[in-house]
Amino acid sequence: MLFKHRYIKPLLFAGYFVLAFIVFLFLLFPVNRIKAKIESEVRQRTPFELSISHITPRFLNRIVLHDVVLSDRNGRVLFESPSIKTTISLWGLLRGVPAVDLKAEAYGGELLVKAQEGSNKRYLFFDANGLDISLISLLKNAGLQVAGKFGGNFEMTGDTGKGKLWLKGLALRQLKIKGFALPDMDFDQCWLDADFKGDRMLIKKFELDGKDLKVRCVGDMVLHERGSLNLMIKFKPSERIAREQAMLMTFLKNKDSDGFYQISLGGTLDAPIPRF
Repeated sequence: MLFKHRYIKPLLFAGYFVLAFIVFLFLLFPVNRIKAKIESEVRQRTPFELSISHITPRFLNRIVLHDVVLSDRNGRVLFESPSIKTTISLWGLLRGVPAVDLKAEAYGGELLVKAQEGSNKRYLFFDANGLDISLISLLKNAGLQVAGKFGGNFEMTGDTGKGKLWLKGLALRQLKIKGFALPDMDFDQCWLDADFKGDRMLIKKFELDGKDLKVRCVGDMVLHERGSLNLMIKFKPSERIAREQAMLMTFLKNKDSDGFYQISLGGTLDAPIPRF
């Protein structure tokens, strides 16, 4: 009996602390101040606007962001999620190296983001799985009729990074490039394996595999409007595509033993120059 009484007072103190913490967490937690702080930090540090409907605290360093919308300064929606679970590294804050993990529900799939910022370097990692691109507002508002499931990962340290992305069941409808109408296309699988250095992307492997068209591409490009292009593209059309695009096919001369035609693409992103 003496053994039991010895632990009653510590247990009561522990219970009081847990109760007080729960009251603070759910009643006194500065939700509105934290929400406003997050939105203002994004506005001040980036060219984007962030809107959060409300915040739910889960633990001292864990919160859930609800109905999150990221847009540019013109109001164009770039990303949206009904729920983002956020974990902030307390040890990182103590060391002056802020780090955060985000797990978001988005476009019918899941997105994991890890970010860290120190005095000497920045680190960013994301992993996506099963995102439905037909639900992405940015693509729909641009008038693009596309469908498919997207996934893959991307990692960047400082200004150097690498990424491997995939698309399954990609469908392209009523697309135009520089006023030129493209035929409707369906691709079973799509892959991209690329390295990044600053604003330059080195395409190590880009493949589109479909019944009517197969595409292979390697090269590099600078990712801004006037950025240069240096791409080597190989493609193999089906008989139907070759027949429907008979005029275009007359310009193609380079054909290898596997039935792939080859062209190069130079110029800039806003004014590409094909070379047959």
